[in-house]
Amino acid sequence: MVFDNRPVIGVAALIIDNGRILLGYRKKSPGENSWQCPGGLLEAGESLFDCARRETKEETGLDIGNLCIAPYTNNIFKRENFHSVTLYVTASLLEGAPEVCEPELAGSWAWFAKDQMPESLFLPLQLLIQEHPIFWDNLF
Repeated sequence: MVFDNRPVIGVAALIIDNGRILLGYRKKSPGENSWQCPGGLLEAGESLFDCARRETKEETGLDIGNLCIAPYTNNIFKRENFHSVTLYVTASLLEGAPEVCEPELAGSWAWFAKDQMPESLFLPLQLLIQEHPIFWDNLF
């Protein structure tokens, strides 16, 4: 497998509210038609928490707080010839309801209980659940 570039760094916010996690239906590649956490690419000079806050606000209109560092995943999208590393943070919802603020990226936002997760999860989220089961079980 040959990649044209170095891996990119993504940041994803694991927002938990009332025992449920916020996920958005992804409309772009890689991972089109899967469910993902709010997040995006880390910008030069940006802190991990600032990126999580910015991306969450841009995508959902929500403000988040109580951010903590969480595990990471190393994501290799073979079909798309794309490699990323996702740095996760946990966060709590400060107030409000999610909105689709970037309709070209996400079709909808919804809250899911751990035992009612949608089937088609974005690869980084699949890897987080598979590679960090103790973290995942204690997240909710």
